Amino acid sequence: MKPKFIIFDCDGVLVDTEKISCGVIAEEARNLGVDLSNQEALETFSGTSYSFVFDFIEQRLGKKLPENFEENYRKRTFEEFEKKLQPIPGIHDVIKKLNLPFCVASNAPSYKVEFNLKLVNLFPFFENKIFSAYQVNAWKPNPTLFLTAAKKMGFSPSETLVIEDSPVGVQAAVAANMKVLGFAKGEKAEILRSNGANVISKMTQIFNYL
Repeated sequence: MKPKFIIFDCDGVLVDTEKISCGVIAEEARNLGVDLSNQEALETFSGTSYSFVFDFIEQRLGKKLPENFEENYRKRTFEEFEKKLQPIPGIHDVIKKLNLPFCVASNAPSYKVEFNLKLVNLFPFFENKIFSAYQVNAWKPNPTLFLTAAKKMGFSPSETLVIEDSPVGVQAAVAANMKVLGFAKGEKAEILRSNGANVISKMTQIFNYL
């Protein structure tokens, strides 16, 4: 069955946030004395929840994070996004050419998704079609977010195609019995493929699966 509906992840699929946000979190962790490189942060935290990230850093630090750690991290991340955030190459053309309904479903808070989409001029395409794990209190790899988004948009799992760039996102789509495209290159592409995704390296390749 050809897909009738598409769910996009946000970070790493619509907007190129991952390197920026993981760079900030790694720097903030290093300021506390934690041994965490930008690359390790990117490989470990991609697509995960804030609670996972903060728990990971606390375990490596060996004690609780300062009370203002999350606030500082969020503030610095938004500042960096405003200066550096770019859309994923080709995504504007893909969105404009799609003749299927679509939405975005992210582990991030909805206000962050909206903020980032506005920075890269994608928000008009996704207005009133933003689904956040915070709304359903379930984070990928739990499939609840994808199942909720599809149901509210009027589609069954078998009619849905998910576009993801993280292992937890692919796992959530597979658990939801949805088709999934992994957006990645190199070693990461193999990881997504091993989790059950067909893999694309350019956004325009989406059309090969529609």
